[in-house]
Amino acid sequence: MTRAQRRPRLRVENNAVLTMTALVVDAQVLKVDSIKLQCVDDLFGYESFTYLNWDDFEAIFTLDELTGSVITAYMMFLYEQIKNGPKLDHGICFVSPSAISPSERKSKRKHIADASRVVADRLSTRKDNDIIILPYNPGRHWVLAVLDMKTYTCYYLDSIMNSTINPVLRQIIDAAMSLYAMQSVNWVKAKCPYQTGGTECGYYVLKFMKEVVEEGIEILANDNVGEGKVVYTDKDIDGIREGCSSYGATFVFK
Repeated sequence: MTRAQRRPRLRVENNAVLTMTALVVDAQVLKVDSIKLQCVDDLFGYESFTYLNWDDFEAIFTLDELTGSVITAYMMFLYEQIKNGPKLDHGICFVSPSAISPSERKSKRKHIADASRVVADRLSTRKDNDIIILPYNPGRHWVLAVLDMKTYTCYYLDSIMNSTINPVLRQIIDAAMSLYAMQSVNWVKAKCPYQTGGTECGYYVLKFMKEVVEEGIEILANDNVGEGKVVYTDKDIDGIREGCSSYGATFVFK
């Protein structure tokens, strides 16, 4: 049995969206190694896709740690809402978390150099988008950077209280700005809600991204992420879980 199988599903039975998605996942995704999610457009400045397996979905149902594949899938969901739905386009583009988060196969120095080039390349292909969203995982914890190219400000959001800006992520973005614009960045640790448990960081990062997509950079400049909440409610987190799981499930029969 996997780690996910040993955890109970939380707040699924009384949630119609999660219940229906779980039925589809249990009936169909268990039959295959994984399902492929293809983005409709250039989410990261190039052809974008990811794979979700049953364990990825089960992590959502059990409120376990989220994988990079789930983070990417939710970014696809937000991107399609911007391009195809009623949401306003606030000039936002995204950077792949798997392209900038560390890998055990690379040394720290090589990781920083490669990740910096990825960010610099994304800046060069961003067209008219001035807000760049960069989810990052330094190791079993998700954080978020939001770069405002109009003011050369980088907002840092971390759901762990009293945390400091991750020094590696800071080096990556500072080096990317030197490569792209020869411009220094003003770093701001943004006020945001904080997690109370040990596995919610991914859901908080997705909620942070959702609010920036819906409200624009002003929500960060005005210290209004979470609308003043100290902690996101179960309803807030379950809304993220619904979006993650139901979007992924739409690709089961494609």
